[in-house]
Amino acid sequence: PSLPAGLAWPRALEACTATSWRWLGPGMRWSRLRLPADPQAKLFLLRIGAGRSLAPHTHSDSELTQVLHGAFHDGRDLFGPGDFDAADPSVHHQPAVRDGGDCICLASVEGRMRFDSPLARALAALVDM
Repeated sequence: PSLPAGLAWPRALEACTATSWRWLGPGMRWSRLRLPADPQAKLFLLRIGAGRSLAPHTHSDSELTQVLHGAFHDGRDLFGPGDFDAADPSVHHQPAVRDGGDCICLASVEGRMRFDSPLARALAALVDM
């Protein structure tokens, strides 16, 4: 998928393939990445618009997120470019993108995301999150 001007793919992802940006919700897009060494890995790019937030959720296992562009706050901390966030079943959060531009994150999900909302759960099941 296209990235904002001046933003390059991390070298660690050069061998990956990616889908184009796909609609996830208003102001939200996602792309599935495939690792050559582990095609079943749940690795995603998320592109969330300024002022938007993901639905409140927790995790059945672990989620590791790296911010590539922009910033978000999830009630625990503010995460900006280069920052990593680790979440597990003990974390219940709602990442919200700061004003000023899109936030693009790389997320690796073990297990499933557990959304509070039935609609968000249905959308997550469609994209295998």
